[in-house]
Amino acid sequence: MRLRPPDWPLPRPNAIHHIVEDFLTDWTAPNAHILPLRRFLENCLSTDLRNFFAESCFLFAFTHQKLPPSCQQGYVRMQGLLGSQELRHHAVQAGLLQDYS
Repeated sequence: MRLRPPDWPLPRPNAIHHIVEDFLTDWTAPNAHILPLRRFLENCLSTDLRNFFAESCFLFAFTHQKLPPSCQQGYVRMQGLLGSQELRHHAVQAGLLQDYS
């Protein structure tokens, strides 16, 4: 920017993300800040930024040409979450996994 002439206009952005900020802002609020920011970044990057269980990454690998980044970085490189009975039970109750038992 220092090398640009003084009257050089800034380029027009393709997308803008507006956020509310003040002293009492809770930046960790899932629906007010995290979800809109994730969706904005997903649109800019044209990719899915959610985290997935190993079973979902396995299905993605066989049914999609492009894996989400969390599957590429975790599941494919064998760095995913270690499964347990409690984690599987919780995921089935939340509707994230199917119960095959």
